[in-house]
Amino acid sequence: MRTIIVTVGTSLLSNARRILRVEEVTDRQLDQYLKETESEKASAETNSLGRLLQTGDRIVFLHSQTDEGRQCAEALRRHYTRQHYSVELREVRDLTYAESRFKLRGLRSLVATLIEQIRKERAQQRPVLINATGGFKAEIAYATLVGLLFDAPVYYIHEAFRDIIEMPPTPISWDYSLLADYEEFFEWVSQVHTTPEVDRRLRGLPGEIRLLLAEEAGFTFLSPAGEAFYEAFRQKEAEAQAIPIFLSEKARSTYRSLEPSVRQSFDRVLNKLRLAELRRTGSDQVRNSDCLVFPKGRRDERIFYFQDDEGRILVCELTRHSDKSYEQALDRGVKRDYYTGFQPWPER
Repeated sequence: MRTIIVTVGTSLLSNARRILRVEEVTDRQLDQYLKETESEKASAETNSLGRLLQTGDRIVFLHSQTDEGRQCAEALRRHYTRQHYSVELREVRDLTYAESRFKLRGLRSLVATLIEQIRKERAQQRPVLINATGGFKAEIAYATLVGLLFDAPVYYIHEAFRDIIEMPPTPISWDYSLLADYEEFFEWVSQVHTTPEVDRRLRGLPGEIRLLLAEEAGFTFLSPAGEAFYEAFRQKEAEAQAIPIFLSEKARSTYRSLEPSVRQSFDRVLNKLRLAELRRTGSDQVRNSDCLVFPKGRRDERIFYFQDDEGRILVCELTRHSDKSYEQALDRGVKRDYYTGFQPWPER
């Protein structure tokens, strides 16, 4: 059983008004209109679903927090329930026609609702598709972004050719290094704070971070795109917990000798080492070593590691700039064959 998440617009009402030549359309009239009209002509949602639906599919309609959006979604629910599909409605909070609320809170809420629904369906072992034909153009854009970040195919009807277009899960690896390097800030700003508070925290941080933020009425928070990227990063982190990490006898001895605060810093870096995307963008090949070093940048911590044929991450050395252990390791050489006694991290 697949689940198709559908963004709902108001084309059903607009089309029904035009065909029935009335200003206000009752629920009964909408039901009759859907019954008598070909799916390709009834609405954007029925047009696309007519090409996507398979027997046994489940449909989740996401509609705006407006009377018209709610009326269209309810009519579509009744229509597809009569055809024996399982149907659920979700109202997207703050998705309204009020421009400021729609621009920030509404689209951020749409992103959060899409992500929540994708996780819910996958927890039930159901494949997820996104049908982004209905709704505002901005809704289509953000639904497509969420689909790409969460590996869900996105479908919509192309306006010019009137044919279904598929945006399949992308083979591109997104660069999450900015989110990883400043994870504590993104975790903090994921809750709403005043703009002066956020500006103080941003001092000294890369300017690119502001591209993922939005400001409204004196408060600054993650923008809709920032919300999508941050939640995708958190999802990747959670999935990566299954990747095994092993410390050599030397690395384990160093780890045990660290002060608690320094050990916590290494814990964060070791957890990030699990993410393939971060390893690709954040690793260096250095002199006098056949291992890779993670992470790049201005971090104090430097981890010498390699990945074996079984996909395990084997850590040879834990070093730092601040105590000169990194430079000392380079001087004596870090070769894989020098290290033995690899055991799982964290220790049980």
